[in-house]
Amino acid sequence: MRVRLSVSKEIYDKTKTELLSHGIEIDEDSELELIERIGQTEYLSVKNEVGDRLKVRVQDIVFIESFGRNMDVHTEKETFKATERMYVLENELAGRGFIRVSNSCIVALKKIKKIRPSITMKFVLEMSEKSLVDVTRGYYHAFKEKLGI
Repeated sequence: MRVRLSVSKEIYDKTKTELLSHGIEIDEDSELELIERIGQTEYLSVKNEVGDRLKVRVQDIVFIESFGRNMDVHTEKETFKATERMYVLENELAGRGFIRVSNSCIVALKKIKKIRPSITMKFVLEMSEKSLVDVTRGYYHAFKEKLGI
């Protein structure tokens, strides 16, 4: 078995040694990832523009959008690339204040600044960093129910 290891520098060596002793290889290209969780702060593994692997705090994410297989994770200040698919990210963020609003977008509920109705059962969301995101018809009723509107 091979896993990608996303833990702090303080415990990386100890964790790597323990995994290797159990026959688990460390591989940065693995689809399986072992992530460190610190208290209530949780992280999402992403890559920056030059391909370095980083961790972004879930609470800093404004929205995630996909363009085919390319996933962009938007924060207030930067955009990163995610390696997981949309359905994986949706499951990972379930119950943590995120909702899927279209086939290609997941938003952080706390980062919605304005909700504007649009024609044909849609909403346009203005996010905290000024981006506009559409709630499509297929997600319209679930969005209304989640927000109680």
